[in-house]
Amino acid sequence: MFGIPKGFKAKNEIWYFLISILLVHIAAYFIVPILPLLLKNSKHLKAPEIGIVIGAGSLFIQLGSIIAGLLSDRVGNKFTMLLSHLCQALGLIGMGFSRGYFALVFFSALNGVGTGIYIPSTKAALTYIASENQRTTVFSLRSVSSHVGICISGIILLLTASTINFYMAAGIYILLLIFSWRLLPNDCGDQPCPALPLKSYMEIFSDKPFMVFTGISALIWGLHTQLSFLLPLRAEAINVNTGRIGLIWTTTSIMVILTQSLISKGFLEKYPLSLSMLLGTLLVGSGIILLGWSSSFMFLILCSLIFIVGEMFMMPAIDSYNSSLANQQLIGAYFAVANLAAGIGAAAGAFSSGWILDIYTIAASTIPWLIYSGYTAVVSIFIIILLKPFKRTSGLK
Repeated sequence: MFGIPKGFKAKNEIWYFLISILLVHIAAYFIVPILPLLLKNSKHLKAPEIGIVIGAGSLFIQLGSIIAGLLSDRVGNKFTMLLSHLCQALGLIGMGFSRGYFALVFFSALNGVGTGIYIPSTKAALTYIASENQRTTVFSLRSVSSHVGICISGIILLLTASTINFYMAAGIYILLLIFSWRLLPNDCGDQPCPALPLKSYMEIFSDKPFMVFTGISALIWGLHTQLSFLLPLRAEAINVNTGRIGLIWTTTSIMVILTQSLISKGFLEKYPLSLSMLLGTLLVGSGIILLGWSSSFMFLILCSLIFIVGEMFMMPAIDSYNSSLANQQLIGAYFAVANLAAGIGAAAGAFSSGWILDIYTIAASTIPWLIYSGYTAVVSIFIIILLKPFKRTSGLK
């Protein structure tokens, strides 16, 4: 089940990390599905301001990834994890208390830094703690743990969908701070975490194939970020209860848990990665575009399912493409730069949508959805021209 072989056994530290991943996703998805509505209704922000607050979090997630790379080999993986949870807890508490726009931008960025530190630190630790023949299974379990957490938070959102969610999420991060202090190993297994010298990042910018791909992936992330920004606002516009929005994320997470392995074996392992990216981009874009014609809760679920199927094609392909293009001796730095570009793309996408909705609104015009259609078409053309999705790329499946 879920790609886990019968009789699979892992070190206790791996299970500790998997539990922390589950809890992190419960905390994060107390906020993510309803953040635009909390900022609009409780904090009284306008659409462009909502876009900047959300975009600041997206951008600083990737900055946190670079911070994690620079810190992990100097102060240890455990300390970076503790710093991550502290930043996330303080960021969420600050967002709960704040009323001013600039304060919300600051605390969203602080929460983003914490999230960005957590992601690569966890991946590095799992990579080094797990034995080589266990890593595929461990990362499968990581994905399952994250989506189980999202499912649980979606159900809890039926009971509470207000500013108290900021404090509930912060409480989980405080518990994780204690949990990590007591139970997580100091470093990545029996060896220090990999060092990422600052000069490593500089060398990457001369790698033209990687930089071209990174530019395309940034454009893709600009499209990908639209669902979490637009769906809650569209749901409110068609009078869907705020608490029910979490069920949409629960439904999509169940979809991932049940079908990701089928898509991986049936398509991703058989066809060029760039073809998977093209198909994923078209499906993600279609899910977003159809939001403009949604008029019911069930139609929103349909849009989200189309989107999540696209994501299941697109995201593994992006990670695999990054891995194949990267200098293996600097793979951590390559992923950090790729993540930074993704953050810039996501932030730009959120900023742009805020301005688009301020001009045309979420429900009164078809123009925003035509803009998203055009953007999807442009990104797809770039993939076709620059990545040649119908040919196998050297070194790639």
